[in-house]
Amino acid sequence: MGNQGNDDASTWIDKLELAELLAVLSSAVDRADRERIAACYVEDSFDDHGTFRGTGAEFAEFVSRPGPMRSMHHLLGQSIFDVQGDEAWGETFYAFHGAAGAAPVTGHGRYVDHFRRVDGRWKLAYRRVVPDAVPPGDDGDAYWRPTRDRDDPSYDKRRRPDGAGTG
Repeated sequence: MGNQGNDDASTWIDKLELAELLAVLSSAVDRADRERIAACYVEDSFDDHGTFRGTGAEFAEFVSRPGPMRSMHHLLGQSIFDVQGDEAWGETFYAFHGAAGAAPVTGHGRYVDHFRRVDGRWKLAYRRVVPDAVPPGDDGDAYWRPTRDRDDPSYDKRRRPDGAGTG
């Protein structure tokens, strides 16, 4: 992943806008704000959160409904973005902490994303969660697997879950 020599000022503005999009999405998820979550995704998006797979709007509904999570806090780490015109790919490190009832839950890993610019605004088109650690009781086998080589999902530049339209 990388910019491949396209470092003009507009690319840096795009990277800032992508980072802001991810910050808004994380904040919206932590607040269970269905509308703000859904607004971060293109209409035909796909979100693969391991044990959840569906559109961005369906993810917004899933993560916002009442359930065992009393609190949730996402902390985003470094991001690497590869901007190519009106589409981009990104890898962003995350850690999250929360409480399911009285039990603390934590996890960490990376988001591997494909973005599209729609009407001048960046939005998520395809998200894959690639965890290094999942909370107890979560099915780690349901997620994309991290690897320490070029077989890692961050290298494949998928645009869709079926692998069609890889970069």
